[in-house]
Order: sequence, then structure tokens, then C-alpha cells
Amino acid sequence: MSSVRITERDTLDVVVVEVHGDLGPAAAQQLREALVRAIRHSGSARVVLDLERAHAIAAEGLGAIVAGVDVATDSGVLFHVRGARPTAAEALRDAGLAPGRLAPELT
Repeated sequence: MSSVRITERDTLDVVVVEVHGDLGPAAAQQLREALVRAIRHSGSARVVLDLERAHAIAAEGLGAIVAGVDVATDSGVLFHVRGARPTAAEALRDAGLAPGRLAPELT
């Protein structure tokens, strides 16, 4: 798999974590750390994981996303995933992500 770039941007009341490239096994820990940082240390009440530019997501990447959902739930932070390709969205639902957490837009 190719390299991945994970960026965070803070806009008014939401932190957006964006994945660019393939979210393979090596990048899963990087994503997990970015999500925990966004959830626990930003002070924002909402975090959105933007997968629009994610090309592929390995099982470890799915695990990092589910772990992010768990941390957000425990922290009382709203967490949504947007831009997931159909196969990734299906895999996230199969992993237990509630359909309401899959948001088509950032609004």
C-alpha cells in the first residue's frame, strides 16, 4: 500500500481529521493517535473523520476508526465519518458503526 497523510483542522465547533491515501496497517496507529488527540485534547464537542480521499482501508484502519468511536462515546464527543466509499461504509457498518454516524456532509 502507498503512504498515507493524516491531517487535522479545527473549524469553529468541529475538528476534522482527514485521511489522504491508503489507510493500511502501518497507518492505523497514526490515525488512532490523531483521533484520540482530536477527541480528548481539542476541546471540541464534535469530531468528523473525513475519508473522502482515503483510497483503501485495511482491517487495522477499520479497528482504529472503531476505537475512535469508542473514545468519543466515552468522552461525550459527537463522532461522525463522512466520505466513506461504499465498500468502506459497509465494512464500518459490519464492524458495528451505527448508520447514523456515517454522515454524507460536514453540516
